[in-house]
Amino acid sequence: MADFEDLIQFIEEEAVAEGPEAVAELRAFDARFRLAAELLHARQQAHMTQRELAAASGVQQAEISKIERGEIAPGVTTVDKLLRPLGRRLAVVADER
Repeated sequence: MADFEDLIQFIEEEAVAEGPEAVAELRAFDARFRLAAELLHARQQAHMTQRELAAASGVQQAEISKIERGEIAPGVTTVDKLLRPLGRRLAVVADER
């Protein structure tokens, strides 16, 4: 694999070859980790620690940690609670692919 994009393409092709269930699993995995990365980035831009975000949002620090590591997928209510103290809101955007 020459680079990361080649790896991603390979993984997507493998999922397609395995069938719809594998594609759905890959899409869920992608969504969870994109959300985790976006939340982490927003928190860092706000210069907040997980502990500070926990205090401001009412979401436990341990849960924030798990969300940022992609270990759990939070519900919409939890995402909203986390984004408000960061000056962000949840939005649906067009797929850029």
